Amino acid sequence: MELTLRKAILRFALTAVALLASLASSSDAHRFNIENAINGFREIWTPLSFSAGGRTVRCNVTLAGEYLRRTNEKIAGLQLGNVLDARFNTCTGGSATVLVGTLPWSVHYAGFGGTLPNITSLRFTIRSLSLSIRPAESIACLARSTTESPARFIATVAFGSVTTVRADETATIPLEGFFCAFGGAGALSGTGAQLVREEGGLTRIFLI
Repeated sequence: MELTLRKAILRFALTAVALLASLASSSDAHRFNIENAINGFREIWTPLSFSAGGRTVRCNVTLAGEYLRRTNEKIAGLQLGNVLDARFNTCTGGSATVLVGTLPWSVHYAGFGGTLPNITSLRFTIRSLSLSIRPAESIACLARSTTESPARFIATVAFGSVTTVRADETATIPLEGFFCAFGGAGALSGTGAQLVREEGGLTRIFLI
């Protein structure tokens, strides 16, 4: 009986140590590495949609840019990098033109999804994203994301690698312009893929 009790106590103690170690590992993961940050990023949508006022313009989109650093603190609003090149083409339902004079657009950390230390998504925002959006047979509107109303995106992370990037359709982007055909604020939607780059492959995210 005494030997059995000792074994039970030992198993309980080992389980408690393992649990505490797991919690410590999760709570200490206050930074993350972008393993191949030097290669920058390139995301493609076929298509990315912009909707407002019952109208939708869909375009094939490529966003490319740079990361500012390899190691990043998990601080909401921390700038991760910049969009240096943006291309909207092959549109249906209207047209979209990038206001190139507003580049670069800044990319900011917004949070993680999943249970630490295993993350399943990375949330980020883009500020100063600026487009001239024109629904078919209508007047163009200016769509510009701001610090208060940024464009929001969710990157899916599988086995440490970013595979797809989804526009958060719940985030609204202000619209400007006289007689703007859309009316009110607009929203982006659509899921894109991260383009594999020969220099380093998919972006890899690791907690440290």
